Amino acid sequence: MNHDSKHSTGIFAIGTLLATDDLVADEVKALGLDVRGRQLGWVTAEGTLNDAYRALLTTRVGDRVVWILQRGEATSADQFRDLLRTIDWNQTLYPGATIRVDITGKVAWVKDSRFAGQLVMDAIRDQASVANRPRPDYETEEPSVRLAVRFGRGQVDIGVNLNRSPLNQRGYRTEGGEAPLRETLAQVMLSRLKIDQPKPTVVIDPCCGSGTILIEACMRLSQIAPQRFRASSQLSRWTGLEKISWTELVANERLKEQEPSTRFFGFDINSDAVERARANIERAGLSQWITVDVAAIDDLTPENFALSEADHVWILANPPYGTRLSRHEDLAELYRILGERCKAFSHAHLGLITSEKEWIQAVGLRSDKKWEMQAGGMRLNIGKFALGLNAVMTQKHDASEPPEEIWPLLNRLTKNLRLRSKLLKKNETSCFRLYDSDLPEYNVVIDQYADYLHIQEYRPPKTVDPKRANDRRQLIRQWVPKHLGIALKHVVYKERFRQSGNSQYERNAEPLWVAVDENGMHFEVNLTTYTDVGLFLDHRPLRRWLLESCRGLRVLNLFCYTGALSVAAAKGLARSVTSIDMSKTYLTWAHRHFEINGLNPKHYQFIRANVLEWLTENPEPQFDLIILDPPTFSNTKSTEQTLDIQRDHSALIDACLQWLAPNGQMYFSNNFKGFTLDESVSERCIIKDLTRASIDLDFDRRAPHFLFKISPKTDNESV
Repeated sequence: MNHDSKHSTGIFAIGTLLATDDLVADEVKALGLDVRGRQLGWVTAEGTLNDAYRALLTTRVGDRVVWILQRGEATSADQFRDLLRTIDWNQTLYPGATIRVDITGKVAWVKDSRFAGQLVMDAIRDQASVANRPRPDYETEEPSVRLAVRFGRGQVDIGVNLNRSPLNQRGYRTEGGEAPLRETLAQVMLSRLKIDQPKPTVVIDPCCGSGTILIEACMRLSQIAPQRFRASSQLSRWTGLEKISWTELVANERLKEQEPSTRFFGFDINSDAVERARANIERAGLSQWITVDVAAIDDLTPENFALSEADHVWILANPPYGTRLSRHEDLAELYRILGERCKAFSHAHLGLITSEKEWIQAVGLRSDKKWEMQAGGMRLNIGKFALGLNAVMTQKHDASEPPEEIWPLLNRLTKNLRLRSKLLKKNETSCFRLYDSDLPEYNVVIDQYADYLHIQEYRPPKTVDPKRANDRRQLIRQWVPKHLGIALKHVVYKERFRQSGNSQYERNAEPLWVAVDENGMHFEVNLTTYTDVGLFLDHRPLRRWLLESCRGLRVLNLFCYTGALSVAAAKGLARSVTSIDMSKTYLTWAHRHFEINGLNPKHYQFIRANVLEWLTENPEPQFDLIILDPPTFSNTKSTEQTLDIQRDHSALIDACLQWLAPNGQMYFSNNFKGFTLDESVSERCIIKDLTRASIDLDFDRRAPHFLFKISPKTDNESV
């Protein structure tokens, strides 16, 4: 990756807490940059060195920014060594640098992260010795530069951690309490609550502790960059740093700062905590706007803050929990009193961050939204509550509770989310099928792509009362996004009906592109333009198998669509990958999928052709693996050929076998519901039915496809 100047484009990554990558992606987009990929705790973006340092300066949620020096496959120690040797360490690090190597992620050959760290140090020292430079030392406490290595599904990112200390260490808090809230966690809370939409006139923290929430809220509403207190001496000292001016970046961000129109109040029953908060607030330069005093939760009343009817109030709190207050009865009473005091506020909202859902419920108020996340091995919960007039307005707008009729669907969605949690973690995926007509009265398919919902509504039969069908449709549209915490603008609705010919490829609307991840791969789906979005979710197991089994193989993907299976084969270290499709649109899409996965399309073959014709033109046995996933039916405008998969699959398989190398195999998949494999295929080939094994939990209600592994019989096997 190039870092010759601050204007050279490269890739950088922002590390973040689990389940907050969407917030970091939004921050990247707000800088006018392109998000290249999103994985658990890792968001990659494309930009210059200047952009990367600007992201470091301004990210409120991210905890580190890494400039990627090299990325590639690392399925063995030898392959990792080879990748390390491609980096010019002498041009990257200063002579005599002291280095710390942070290893994250998992890969099978790394049993101890110290081994991977040692390989990095060996590569750096070897290059230093050849150049007669001082050998760098390994330093864990006060390194001059931190390097970052992140493994994931056989791929590794190697880079320079631009910050030497975690970004939650803003520089203003040297005074903490018994269990201070991390600054990045406070910003996750503020981001989820959207406290700046619109800006409040008053912010109150009745359990302010060391003042973190108040300080972070004030900085956010004043557009103060989170890292403006970080000196350039606190950044990693590497050659890329001299290409940018940290002082200039900070100065530019300070020009954007505004005096807040919000008043900030905090109090705590612990006088020592209040003194620490005052010291932190003063160091942050915010004493003019934030007032903190010693008081109890009972003092949380509107009268104590001289509120007017025009005030829009946010009450934000990180009350004691678990390790911070031992007695369960005391905790329950604290949260109950907090809820009671909040009821007196008009035109206000309450936001809580705590360890257990139990405490969100203990305040005795109906939450508008709830979020879960993990930080430091602890599960945290955020709750948002409307108070006073806001609660009344919310009730008028959407009815205070979902009607009884919709609860079976909402409960099923909750259950399905819980059941899919292991699947999502195992496959590191942000896209899955949440619901597939589980309940006959709600005949819809709901897929989730990152933080977007794709809801397909089946056209009801004529025997169903149209008004009743429409009422249920409206209930789904009103309550499902709300129940799942998805913004309405992130929901796409389509009506499904029986398709014929190529209707699944007909164009409908302007594209809405969404980036999704799966097993270390990155894809872009288009939720609006076509019936299909560009990624067959039910083929997730097949993509996983290709990742694991294509090393050194020559792979042919027929009817390749947008190339997701081809990407899996290429990421699985296939020797070559050839992708064939008739559609120029889908081949262009496939090119893009290769690019966003760090695969150069020039190193792979993409052929625009009629597959039926191509297979019969001079076949030669040159492929070790063929993937055949044809449509159920298709016709081609340029020829009179049609394809009916039930009628034609035997001949199609025979044509593919002509291209198989000795000991080659093929995957044959189709989604024709009534499909039956022709007996003649079994006579000529060894068949392994993988249909059941190829269906993940989110598609187990009914088989969405058939999948067979096919290899030709030898002469002895044919006898």
